[in-house]
Amino acid sequence: MKLRKFRILFKTAVFVGLFVFIVSFVSGYFSERVKMYVAQKAQLVASDLMSETIKTDVLPYINLDNLIKFVTDDENKVKSIFVNTYQVNQIAAQVSGRLAALLRSFEGSELKSLELPLGIILSDTLFGSRGPAIAIRIFPVGSVVVDVVSTCENHGINNTLLTVAVTARVVFTAIIPLQKNEVEVDVWIPLVVHIVQGEVPRYYYANKDSEFIPHPIIE
Repeated sequence: MKLRKFRILFKTAVFVGLFVFIVSFVSGYFSERVKMYVAQKAQLVASDLMSETIKTDVLPYINLDNLIKFVTDDENKVKSIFVNTYQVNQIAAQVSGRLAALLRSFEGSELKSLELPLGIILSDTLFGSRGPAIAIRIFPVGSVVVDVVSTCENHGINNTLLTVAVTARVVFTAIIPLQKNEVEVDVWIPLVVHIVQGEVPRYYYANKDSEFIPHPIIE
């Protein structure tokens, strides 16, 4: 009699434990944790591949010396800066062409390591990357958007930091069984970073007793 009760309790415990495990697994599989993990992995891999393609297949063949022209006055001070529009368009076209070729082969062997470990479905801290893995497939959505942008920012005392960079944006779909997420990947790679030196101010101002007092620079 006791053995029969034990068997019933054992089967009940196994059934309840299995039911709880299945519910937890399904709930974890469709959780925000898994969606975020898949999106971050897809974004990281896509960003690395795009950046590497631009650095190895485009940048070495760009003539950066003719990209920017500085106009100076008689005292060799920079008065204005011109960006070569023709070369900018060439760079954008080259980057767009190389990335388009990359996107056409995005189902290649370089993406076989993109996986979702089953352990992270239950807990990202306890199990982490343990257990078998589910392959994550990513596909580009639409075409790549490429631009070459220039920015000027204050740098130090009366200096300007000029940056010319190439930017690329692609939207990907990351797919695992019964789920798919859209991931926007942005790549920013500087082409030119230059400090334009300005004239050092003649006076520094110190605050004393709520009054600003000029201190001349002694030459």
